[in-house]
Amino acid sequence: MSKVVVQAECEACGATGLYSGFMEAKGTAVVCVRCDGTGCAKLSYTPFTKRHGRHGIKTVSRSRGSFIATGVGPTGESISYAEFAKGKMP
Repeated sequence: MSKVVVQAECEACGATGLYSGFMEAKGTAVVCVRCDGTGCAKLSYTPFTKRHGRHGIKTVSRSRGSFIATGVGPTGESISYAEFAKGKMP
């Protein structure tokens, strides 16, 4: 599937096309460098149609998290990849 491009408000300038921060004198603005003054940002994405398969996986578990200090890696009960592919969650 091809990517979809949509227009959204530029978050950097609040869709004004202008930026006025601590370096600009009071009453002065500069053209927003993110949207080049248009006030518009273009977002592109590939629409989700289905979950893709993954080769080489035999078991699936929940994750302990992503912060190394509190622990990472699998935790709890595991299920087979075949079960996961059919919609079951560990």
